[in-house]
Amino acid sequence: MSIERKTHEFGKPRDLNFVRVETVEDPRAKEFGARTWVAAKILASHLHRHWHARYRRGDPTDETRVLELGAGTSLPGLVLAELGACVVLTDTIEEGCVLGNVHAIVKAYDENKSARDEREWRRDERFRAKPPSLTHRHLHWGRLDAEAVALAKTGFDVVVGADVLYGKSRDFDALFATARLLLENAPRENAPGVFVTAYQHRASHRSIESSLATYGLVVRRAFRYPAEGGVTVDVVEITLAKS
Repeated sequence: MSIERKTHEFGKPRDLNFVRVETVEDPRAKEFGARTWVAAKILASHLHRHWHARYRRGDPTDETRVLELGAGTSLPGLVLAELGACVVLTDTIEEGCVLGNVHAIVKAYDENKSARDEREWRRDERFRAKPPSLTHRHLHWGRLDAEAVALAKTGFDVVVGADVLYGKSRDFDALFATARLLLENAPRENAPGVFVTAYQHRASHRSIESSLATYGLVVRRAFRYPAEGGVTVDVVEITLAKS
């Protein structure tokens, strides 16, 4: 493996919400999840910009629980952990290289966190209840086994996923079946759960709407962002149709 550590910054250094995170990547790996793609950067930037207004629980004493699907290098999840969320990174165990990389990312995060001055989060009302956390689990899309159900029942307010819509229609079905399971088990006392995903424009996306309808899901709102290399990336918020 050819491991590289890359630093990503969001916001201005003097701002309260300034975030600096480090990803662990293998640019030579064949697996897509070993590298940070443009959709992950756009999603991380979107979540950083809108976290407090759109996604975080309204009461700063409540923890906001987040699950990242197809985490790979985990950039969006890392950013949300820095913003005070309790984040679970997930990827498939069938791509051991990728899941091993997620494990390395969590280990590096924990090492860096222990070296920080914890007085910073104690002074910040975002972390009044407890400091953020970052853990990882394996999760195979579409496999609604006991392990997946148990994970879903822990309850996640926000589900995120960067460029998880790049395969064929059958892959969409597996993804949305898992998203449906997670959203059905989201905490309800504050607001319905939401799945926030970012993807580049590709012809295969024509089948997304029909797949969403099959699983009782709808797009709540969509955002469009220009990206590097002339690429266009959409960020969409998906909820249960009855929410």
